[in-house]
Amino acid sequence: MTGFTKWHKATPVAAAILLLAGPASAQDPMTWRMTHAFAETSTFYQLFALPFAERVAQLTDGQVVIQPYPAGVIAPSFEAYDAVLDGAADAVQSSAVNIVNRDPANALFSTFPGGMGPEALWQWMWYGGGRELLAEHRRETMDLHALPCGMGATELFAQSHKPLKTLADFQGVKFRTVGSFADVLTAIGAAPTVVPGDEVYTMLERGAIDAAEWGSPSENLKAGLHETAKYIIYPGVHTNAFFQEFAVRAELWDALSPELQGKVTAACELSSMDTLAAFDALDRKAWAELKQGKNEIVRLDDEVVERIREEGRKWIYARADEGDASGNPWVRKVAESYFAFYDDWIGNTSFRAVDHRAEPSAD
Repeated sequence: MTGFTKWHKATPVAAAILLLAGPASAQDPMTWRMTHAFAETSTFYQLFALPFAERVAQLTDGQVVIQPYPAGVIAPSFEAYDAVLDGAADAVQSSAVNIVNRDPANALFSTFPGGMGPEALWQWMWYGGGRELLAEHRRETMDLHALPCGMGATELFAQSHKPLKTLADFQGVKFRTVGSFADVLTAIGAAPTVVPGDEVYTMLERGAIDAAEWGSPSENLKAGLHETAKYIIYPGVHTNAFFQEFAVRAELWDALSPELQGKVTAACELSSMDTLAAFDALDRKAWAELKQGKNEIVRLDDEVVERIREEGRKWIYARADEGDASGNPWVRKVAESYFAFYDDWIGNTSFRAVDHRAEPSAD
């Protein structure tokens, strides 16, 4: 259990679930081939896929076996969901940001420009209705059963050849991104380029793009992006927090006993808690290292941060209007749940000593 013991020491909650789990139901083991959206060397694969598979085997006493495969083995990153729909894989662990073009509602199930921070997003997803909406949406539109399963906090905004700071700095900038943020960038004058993550380093190094968002400080450092361009831009308002999900073909999920379904669900909840904590530890260390390096650290002006928040919300409600006209109720349904929770969070956490929206300085 190398991955589990290295990254996922049992929390009190995890320990309680393990103690209560008890023996699995008497049935033949279920083995699922799970394709992943990231490469084998990625922090996402190492922190999300491998420990999750081990935890499922542990909680179910081997009655459910998940065989994880990194991006490129069963399917490329952007085709991970299609591999499940086509039958090449039984399950997928990925971010719904990769299927925003399939349905804009997916933007809110993963990461959203100007969206919730880690604590708020965690609570909405697991205890505020988000998980139920995700499961219902996947069942109805893709015949999958989905669970939030792996979480990370704020990403770096960009590695850039230009010092992006003001709205004027974004005009015409060739900026790599994915999902709904591409349209938000267009709204503020940039020229978004949507490409897979494995092309980011090369495109930045060659100057084919001016800037790129990819991941959190630890993932960017591991990918060597600090070597490709002079400027590191923060805060990552395009991704204040993010979820990955675990989705399996509905008939396979339904073949499990309720007891085993509960144990796999518990594995996802524990993985969401553990990955957030593990990412935070890695990111703090990486950020300290990046600040001491040769790159120039640039903080976005507050005007840019607020504009991205505004444009993100305008984008999702414009998609909701389109959905209403075309008979897709999901965008508005998910958006109303998401922003009702977010607005309540903003309005009723002011008693805390630290504003969860406040961004630290680079010093």
